[in-house]
Amino acid sequence: MKNLKAFNQLKCFVLILCIGTFLMTSCEQDEELKLEKLEEITTKKSEKGEEISGECYVGRASCPDNLTNNGCDFTSGSGRDMPNQYLMVDMLNNCRRQSLPSNCSWWSNITETRVIKVDLNNCCYPAYAMTGRLNSWKNAAVAARPSSAYLITNYERIGGFMVTTYGPYRMSIRVTYRKKICSAVANPDVVRE
Repeated sequence: MKNLKAFNQLKCFVLILCIGTFLMTSCEQDEELKLEKLEEITTKKSEKGEEISGECYVGRASCPDNLTNNGCDFTSGSGRDMPNQYLMVDMLNNCRRQSLPSNCSWWSNITETRVIKVDLNNCCYPAYAMTGRLNSWKNAAVAARPSSAYLITNYERIGGFMVTTYGPYRMSIRVTYRKKICSAVANPDVVRE
């Protein structure tokens, strides 16, 4: 009886091992096919001279990385987000902080921080798309603020990691907010009772 039970357990183990091996090899084949297909599409588009900016393609070395900027926005060229990540955080600080409205003042020195995470994929983008990414990062920082009584005063890159072997690279940005207090008197739309 013991031998029969052990034999059945061994059969189950071998069956599970075979199924696992089959699934793993089929997944690897799928990944290889996807990469081959992506290379094929990229090659065909490059041969035809089609615009491939803004797409992630295998030939990343062919991205000119010739972005120019005016300190706030990318103005021309194309490039990748990975080599420009520090510059992009500097550009957030240059022009994507929130200024204090004229009828407001800072509420003591009350500050809070939040961390936003953004994904970088090292793909080739035109200048306008890179500027769009900066704007979306600012929007993420606005959405993460503690309340509408806080304004963005600083961005700081604090690290990052590869989510999988193939990417994306997830960068963490610490956003500092400062609390404001506003006077309703300076706002003509507010009716005083």
